[in-house]
Amino acid sequence: MKILIVSQWFVSKGSDGMVIPGGTERYSYGLAKQLQEDGHTVMVLSTTTDKELAGLKVLNGISIYRFKIPERFYGYLADFLCFINLLKQKEFNPDIIHIVSTGYRFAFGGIIASKIMKKKTVYTITLIPFKEGRGRLPIFLDKFIFSKTVGWSDVIIALSKEMKEILAKEVHHKKIVVIPSFFTESYCEEGNKDKAHNSILFVGRLAVAHKGVDFLIKAMNYVVKEIPSAKLNLVGEGPSLNYLKELVSEYGLGNNIIFCGHIDEDQLFEMYFKNEILAMPSLREGMPMVLLEAMSAGLPIVAFDIECIKEALEDGKHGILVKKGEIKELANQIIRLLNNDELREYYSRMSLERSKRYSQDEVVRDIEKIYLSI
Repeated sequence: MKILIVSQWFVSKGSDGMVIPGGTERYSYGLAKQLQEDGHTVMVLSTTTDKELAGLKVLNGISIYRFKIPERFYGYLADFLCFINLLKQKEFNPDIIHIVSTGYRFAFGGIIASKIMKKKTVYTITLIPFKEGRGRLPIFLDKFIFSKTVGWSDVIIALSKEMKEILAKEVHHKKIVVIPSFFTESYCEEGNKDKAHNSILFVGRLAVAHKGVDFLIKAMNYVVKEIPSAKLNLVGEGPSLNYLKELVSEYGLGNNIIFCGHIDEDQLFEMYFKNEILAMPSLREGMPMVLLEAMSAGLPIVAFDIECIKEALEDGKHGILVKKGEIKELANQIIRLLNNDELREYYSRMSLERSKRYSQDEVVRDIEKIYLSI
């Protein structure tokens, strides 16, 4: 089959390796890579704010056409430019257009173009929308446009049962299938087992609105009082970076919290194997790929008990769940894990066991069945 993946963002090749900043990018890249390995002809359409990346490029055998959007106007232009640039891909003549986006933005233009091209569309939504109030008018407009976007899709892929329940309020539930995210296969391979003592890892966008990084920093204030050598590695960048740095300074945690920025694929691989715990204080997620990758590397998990993470960890069977927003309890569970080698080993085994459900080839095989069914 010929499959055109229309992804809000996509991975890029940096001077030091492949830079993979977020879950949407990793999902789209893993999907394209696996589909290509399975014998499909794949092309990716995506955005960039970097003129050096604009145009047609090839990354690890995958053809990618990125159109440039000025960062300042990204939110306003994404749908319009997606619409225009997708129509330009008529020569590729795909059998399926698979749109991957965090919400309606960018996807709406893609859906309209797909309908004009008379192509079947699959729409993967990587983040649950409309969980925070932004004023009545924006929420109203968001929901109206989003309802049209999902309504015009042929199949909608929800990454969790919770997401399906929310989406079912906008579109008939028969159009929605639950297919989880997946981890990159390489994380299952044997890696460096020399763990940095008392090390905690966070990977994700530095955004307090839904990633909850500020809760983790505040929890570290309690952790270091019990374990002064504890280190928290924050991998990622985002709009809250300066605020979080100020918070670290306010608590005097400069020697215990390291801002690692964006890192390449190999460095991320090493991070998963070198740290002792993954902390996930997210307040809102679809199905975080970081969680699945970390489990596949055998990292014990401590996370807030939001629905999708409860689903992934089977209500705490395969990781430690903390009531959302409970900073002191988050700290207590981190301390408990760091101080107990046997407990860490137990949850490491639980992570590896659960990760088998989320392998890339297994999940993409389920997606291929969807392609064949429409």
